[in-house]
Amino acid sequence: MCKRFHTTFIALSLAAGVALTCLPAAAQTPSQPANPQVPLFLEDTSPANFPRTLDVFREEVKAAGWSVLGEHNMAGTLSTRGFTVHPVVVLEVCSGKHSIRLLAKDEYRHVASMMPCRVAIYQTSTGKVVISRMNTVMFAGMLSGEVAEVMRLSGNEMEAVIQKTLARLK
Repeated sequence: MCKRFHTTFIALSLAAGVALTCLPAAAQTPSQPANPQVPLFLEDTSPANFPRTLDVFREEVKAAGWSVLGEHNMAGTLSTRGFTVHPVVVLEVCSGKHSIRLLAKDEYRHVASMMPCRVAIYQTSTGKVVISRMNTVMFAGMLSGEVAEVMRLSGNEMEAVIQKTLARLK
């Protein structure tokens, strides 16, 4: 048990470290993932404007039986501190049927720091609207057992939500 926890903790720590290391570089130059066939982050360009993309995404999350637990208007928060950035909203989305499988068992609760799932919708300086998220299905491949299964299932469901969002926006 302890060894599995330790291995999973190391995998999560490494992924978080890679993600945090990549973020500042991504803001300055195009990032090059270690394996270009399996990106750490996934992004889709919306054919609609920022407010419409947010609204349709929220609707599709609800239609899929998921919940939006929180929203972080990063541009708004930064503007109160004297900074100006293009719109960025980070949404925390959750599926109770998946979350309970992990949170109900002490041996899986260590992944609570990765919950809920986060999806960012942002607008670039050129006006392009992007839906961004971690590649949860790829990340699940670094884990094993029920934790990997839940992450894979939830990742696939969220990808379906995003694809339905994009289809409605066309």
